[in-house]
Amino acid sequence: MLTKDKLTDAEWRAVRNTPHHVVVAVSSSGGSAFDDMLERHAGLKSVVGAMDSTHPLLREIAASTAIMAAQDEIREWYDKLPEADRTLATLQDKALESMQQAMAALTARGGPDDRLLYGDFVIAAAKRVARAAKEGDLLGIDGVRVSQAEQDFIARLSQLAQPRSG
Repeated sequence: MLTKDKLTDAEWRAVRNTPHHVVVAVSSSGGSAFDDMLERHAGLKSVVGAMDSTHPLLREIAASTAIMAAQDEIREWYDKLPEADRTLATLQDKALESMQQAMAALTARGGPDDRLLYGDFVIAAAKRVARAAKEGDLLGIDGVRVSQAEQDFIARLSQLAQPRSG
């Protein structure tokens, strides 16, 4: 099974940061500030939950130092964005780009199981974030559990996580 030591620094950053980019992209798809807080909390719980994984790479992603480094890098990236580029589209594009880079690293350095488990982990985190709060509700009345924007993003993300034939 693949471990961090078998990746270049750039590959490790992509693998480590992708779940966090995905959390931000899904949680920014709509809702109130409270919804955003609930969704980001759910995302962090997903990442921390990887500590119990049987896969060593997922456990390394869940280490507190890895979580802090990923969050610091993402915050630094976001802070450098011009105000006009701080959009949902930019956040989603960055998450998809990061997922592509991570999956390419796993394809190049790991085996099919590494790719499958990592893809499942990231998609599960995205779904957990999307389900953490209702969108378009008023004090919990009406609304939908997973918004269309969240569904669309998760579908695009899932395509990147698909095993490659070959």
